[in-house]
Amino acid sequence: MSSENSDEQDAGKQTMADENKPVLEPEEIDALMASMAPDEQAEAMFASLPELVQPESVDAYDFSGGDNGSPSKYPLFVNVQERLVEALNEQWADVFQRETSIITKNVFQKKYLDIISDETHRVYFAYTVEGHGRMMATFETSLIVAYVDAMLGGTGESYEVSESLSPVEQRLSERIASGLEKLLEDAWKPVHMMDFELFKLDTDPQFLSVASSGDGCFSMDFEIRLGEGADESVNGIFSLHYPRPFLEPVLEKLRSTVSDDDVAVDEEWEAELGLAMGSVPLSLRIVFAECSMDIAHFLKLSPGDLLPLSKSEQEPSVLWADSMPMFDVVVGSQDGVLAFEVMNEINHGGAS
Repeated sequence: MSSENSDEQDAGKQTMADENKPVLEPEEIDALMASMAPDEQAEAMFASLPELVQPESVDAYDFSGGDNGSPSKYPLFVNVQERLVEALNEQWADVFQRETSIITKNVFQKKYLDIISDETHRVYFAYTVEGHGRMMATFETSLIVAYVDAMLGGTGESYEVSESLSPVEQRLSERIASGLEKLLEDAWKPVHMMDFELFKLDTDPQFLSVASSGDGCFSMDFEIRLGEGADESVNGIFSLHYPRPFLEPVLEKLRSTVSDDDVAVDEEWEAELGLAMGSVPLSLRIVFAECSMDIAHFLKLSPGDLLPLSKSEQEPSVLWADSMPMFDVVVGSQDGVLAFEVMNEINHGGAS
């Protein structure tokens, strides 16, 4: 083979090796990627993937429609507040001596900062509960003024309302707060015992410190209507606000559902259960009398010895059903067999 042909073969092999060689060395690729921003790297990676099949139509997702933990997701919470308002309605009807009504307006979750930023004139009642923190009840100022007027013997009207309360209105508002405190405790009692104590009463909520500004509150608005006639009616909003940290210890309980419907009774099943219960065997025993002695005397007992009992023949004994004393009985005989006559049922302080 000539040297010319050998050179051509070597050149061909070198050309093939060059074609199979990567365009960039690994070190060069790393250096290039390092010079690219992360978002550019991501775009390059996605560009290398096959195109994804897209659906024909996609509905826009409503992020506000998800479960954001609103009070409506906790039926027992709503039930407690509605029971509270029922009692409040009765209390206010007694004070105003006329028909009143309280209607649920809104159930919502709202940031504490947004609640206290509302410019509507209100009276704020801040309560504290040990182990829970603070919560707040609010009345539109016109309602408080009308309530104070009724307490002082007036007709329960709300005249010109200022931003703040007079000294007399302030003192009487504390009596309103005390009454609401009792209603709050009674409403929560079936769910969780709470001892509400008035922390502060004010018309400016900025310094109440009920919750952190970003805390979400479980809130309910109620419209209070006092009187029916257009000339004498007074309407206003009463609200309850519970910061979520306040409710945290009882949130799981508040998920329970509440139903006032009567529970259906299966009479056939009830009758079958009664028959089955009637055939259950029951052990009865009668304790006629008891005595005590020391071990030394017991060890000396022998046939013919008598055991003295501090009990007369006519004194009643007790008939026991398992471990429960049921009847007083008197000893006797029938057809030459020892027997006991049932005299009185023993009262255990409840249904037997």
